[in-house]
Amino acid sequence: MGVHSPEMPATVRTFVARPGEFFERRADRLSGLRGAGLAAALSLLIVLALGVVLRLFSRQFTGTTTVDNPAYPGDTFCEDGGVGGTTPSGCDEPATVTVEISALLWEEITGTLPWLFVGVLVVWFGLAVALHVGAWLGGGSGRFGATMEVAAWGLVPTAFVTAAAGVALVSFAAQADLASATPETLLSEVRTLQSGVSGLTFLLIQIVGAAWQAFVWAGGLRVAHELSRRAAVVVGVVVATVPVVLS
Repeated sequence: MGVHSPEMPATVRTFVARPGEFFERRADRLSGLRGAGLAAALSLLIVLALGVVLRLFSRQFTGTTTVDNPAYPGDTFCEDGGVGGTTPSGCDEPATVTVEISALLWEEITGTLPWLFVGVLVVWFGLAVALHVGAWLGGGSGRFGATMEVAAWGLVPTAFVTAAAGVALVSFAAQADLASATPETLLSEVRTLQSGVSGLTFLLIQIVGAAWQAFVWAGGLRVAHELSRRAAVVVGVVVATVPVVLS
């Protein structure tokens, strides 16, 4: 039997309850390189969580739809003896095929996941710039590299919010009538999930996540920029609130 080390649970508790102390232990090691690595790892985690959530969500749409058959070259190439008297292969295939909406939706989602990964990294860098500018306006003098790592640690709440919102989304989708949804009504069905009780739930999850994020950033900025508690809290709250307002 191995000896259980309390160091990791203690570190997690410190990060959650006393982020200022958490960053003080790392004050000399805060750097842009570490921040970029942490941001990349957390971005990957967030996108993987999104992938699982969206896969489960897409499976709630059990209807079918008719789409063009990719194996069929098209009427221009297949009718009237083809082009130049040559008929390409595939003309004996049907012009359209019936596919499940869930499969069609998941195909679109998988194409966007890599871009979501890039998008999270872009957002992280933008947040780092906003935090650094805010700290500078508040009288801070820390390095931008340190701010980058502080900003990256703020993605931890984002990962938890993604997971929590995902569980709520799948739960609400399972209770909704999505079986008869068509590609034309897909967007309206999704918008329905963003209103009423479900919409309020998503908003509350987002607000809780933003509050936690501001708490983490305030603790980090106090250490990285030697800001006053008030200035650090103001910067953290303002930067964490902007994504909530824009969404």
